[in-house]
Amino acid sequence: MKNIITLGLTMAAFLFALPAQSQVMEVRFGHIDTQSLLEAMPERNSIQSEIEAAASQYEQEIVRMQGELEGKVAEYQQKAESWPAAIRAQKEQDITMGQQGLEQFYATVQQELAGLEASLLEPMIERARVAIEAVGAEEGFTYIFDTSSGSTVYNGGEDVLPLVKAKLGL
Repeated sequence: MKNIITLGLTMAAFLFALPAQSQVMEVRFGHIDTQSLLEAMPERNSIQSEIEAAASQYEQEIVRMQGELEGKVAEYQQKAESWPAAIRAQKEQDITMGQQGLEQFYATVQQELAGLEASLLEPMIERARVAIEAVGAEEGFTYIFDTSSGSTVYNGGEDVLPLVKAKLGL
């Protein structure tokens, strides 16, 4: 019985040692600040300008709507005492609806600007992702971590930002 256990342990040690020697693979880690990469890309400025132009148009409309609402509030404050109850109630309802409309419009604007930004940035982000993957494959990296998200605890390995910038021609 003792010989069988010894023989089994010897065979197991031999079997585990053989694959370990044949499967040794170099693990290479890299990191990149994708935020810096995206900010360095030339199309970023034109995208930012387009978003700012759209935001400016929306801002003009918001200012106009706020002006109308402020006018209604000022009129109400001046004349509320002299109006009959029905007119006063109607004016209060108009002011409330104006406030709600302004808030709803503002929320819609925020959603539209976020959607515009996402749609404009998508091709740029995809181009950066493809370049990062290409550098990873060409340079033999096992993993490339994004340091811009703040979740990386240790920034060991190589900074691949210069390699990716070169790949993109930046």
